Amino acid sequence: MSTHPDFDLEKEHLAGTVAAMLRQIEFWEDRDRNAGADLETSIIMADEAGEHAAMLSPHVHQPYFGSLKVRAGGREQTLYIGKHGFQDVKGPHHVVSWDSEVGSLFYTQALEWTPRRGGKGVIRRRRQLDVAKKQLMRVTDLYDDERGGDTGGREEVLLRRLNEGSTAGMRDVVETLQPEQNEAMRYPAGTPVIIQGAAGSGKTTIGFHRLAWMTNRERGVHQARAEACMVLMPNRVLAAYAGRILPELDLHAVNVTTPETWATGLLGLEKLEVTDRTLSLLLTDRDNTRRALAWRRAKLLGDARMLDVVRTHLWHRWNAGLKGHGLNEPLEVPGRAPLTFTLTEADLAGLLRDVFAQDPLDGYRAGLRRAIEAEAMDRLNVPEEHAPGVRRQLSTPLTTLLGRIFAGTTPVTEARRLLGDPDALKASGLLTDREVQLLMTDPLSGIPTPRRAHADATELPVMLAVQAFTGGIGRAVGRTLEPFDHVVLDEAQDYSPLLYALLGRATRDGHITALGDLNQGMHGYKGPNNWEAVQAILPGAQVLTLSRTYRSTRQITQLGARIASTYNRAADVHGVDRDGAEVQRYSGAPELELLARAVKDAQAAGHENIAIVTRRGIDADRLSEALRDHDTDAQPITTQEHRYRGGVVILPVNLAKGLEFSAAIVASANAETYDESTEYERRLLYVSASRALHWLALVSAGELHPLIA
Repeated sequence: MSTHPDFDLEKEHLAGTVAAMLRQIEFWEDRDRNAGADLETSIIMADEAGEHAAMLSPHVHQPYFGSLKVRAGGREQTLYIGKHGFQDVKGPHHVVSWDSEVGSLFYTQALEWTPRRGGKGVIRRRRQLDVAKKQLMRVTDLYDDERGGDTGGREEVLLRRLNEGSTAGMRDVVETLQPEQNEAMRYPAGTPVIIQGAAGSGKTTIGFHRLAWMTNRERGVHQARAEACMVLMPNRVLAAYAGRILPELDLHAVNVTTPETWATGLLGLEKLEVTDRTLSLLLTDRDNTRRALAWRRAKLLGDARMLDVVRTHLWHRWNAGLKGHGLNEPLEVPGRAPLTFTLTEADLAGLLRDVFAQDPLDGYRAGLRRAIEAEAMDRLNVPEEHAPGVRRQLSTPLTTLLGRIFAGTTPVTEARRLLGDPDALKASGLLTDREVQLLMTDPLSGIPTPRRAHADATELPVMLAVQAFTGGIGRAVGRTLEPFDHVVLDEAQDYSPLLYALLGRATRDGHITALGDLNQGMHGYKGPNNWEAVQAILPGAQVLTLSRTYRSTRQITQLGARIASTYNRAADVHGVDRDGAEVQRYSGAPELELLARAVKDAQAAGHENIAIVTRRGIDADRLSEALRDHDTDAQPITTQEHRYRGGVVILPVNLAKGLEFSAAIVASANAETYDESTEYERRLLYVSASRALHWLALVSAGELHPLIA
């Protein structure tokens, strides 16, 4: 605040930094100064300068948010920490980027470090600087050795931020990264990381910040290119909500999508409609026997063993496709007499066996083509300079041959052929007779399917496995595939082990960050039973636990903890001691009347972004329309095509997952809606009750659920 003794000095330094940045931007934008030896060089230099100016310009209004006073090598200096590094070529107004190794010192509890040049460095002061629109608003010391060390300022700044209202998009936390979050975000590059954190622990945001950290050139060989990275989120509503944070982290080119969208794009089936009929059954069917059967079948479809089940099936399928085929092609090599290249059926079988052993990233079809071409070069002793010509001559007959061997092996049809053939499922020896019998059942027969071409979310990973072995898997670059530089998985507890195995093939070794909470597994019929199952698939993966939750007030956090304690498989979680309104409970009247009253009470308490959370999408649609008769306008979000843009909304719990609101109202919060005896139902209730930042209401026409009454 302006009462801080150094406020005027900091204000003067800020003005100097802003002026220095504006001078640099003006210099970069002056094309006459960026002139090279010729026109082409001048254009290149001007374009590069323009890019630098465009990257720096958004940060002029807030050049930095903190500072460090350090002593190293007998010299004391103050370093300013911002979202974008800046080198003042004509003065002292430098800014260190938050994602650099030096920037990390702002977030840790450590007071000493070893500079790159050796020796010892000592931190004498950490200071938070609230800057907005080029103006200094507040100065808060977090640590000051002249004032006795830790000032308690870090918690003060955190609580100030947490008391702010929600927005229509995820917020970046660069300014308030807590030490445990910073440690997880900066875990050594090249190691698969699983971040376990409760609702509101900031795990999704930390995953995005880790991705930004990975793009810093200080990562060396592990540096990731933003355009070669992917973030997978469970639905498009959450993807749009979370994706808004990326430009603030200079991650404009990262692909934020859903597993289904990525899969259908890789398969070249963008118009294929993907359904999740298992989820539909779990949310609508009251027959627990049928629900359990659907759960077990979906779980088996996503089992990591299915990768080898698919591989074995394709081995038998393609070996059968080799029957009666060979190659006998005349070839011309300059300076040599006419040659003939011959491959028998046995030769082809041997080459296919070698390809299976090599397990190429771009698929076995491309691998077999390369193997045949290499065999031709070797047998005929073709000089390197004539190899391209020989490959051209072999191109057409090879395409014809491969078409016959791999005939009809498309991901959708082949996956369904396998899943409908008990003998093919047994061939690998990995599945028991009981498991094969389970895959042959159809507990979803009562759930309608779309009329257009479709695939179910639970069978999509099996189709991806066929694609991985046939045409390859990875990041599409034109007509070729290459590994992703880094992949972030949000809601990682809901991704099948088979999908983890496929993403491991599609990504550079050690470059997967998984963010999840075992307490919030809404799609546990797809997800792993525990993180050890994921570690078995991703060698060397480390599980890091975020022990604090920051989203909600103490009252809301305690309610969520009570629900989660009935099935908790994760470590204890502690909330920030942020006091707020008591949880509001409404009952004993018609539900519509109670919901409308709750919305008005939330608005009267000063909240604008308010969510009414229902159990099913059909409930959200019905209540949205009916609430208008009670002078309450709640915009429905019932499909993945809808976007959250703030205000009062009504949405089902499966689409509310991952979102946060200033106030949340749980509709039909009773045991009839959320069966107390079923763990899955208690998980749904936990997710519903953990969406609010500041104000939570529980609504039921009759008695409230025993866990929240």
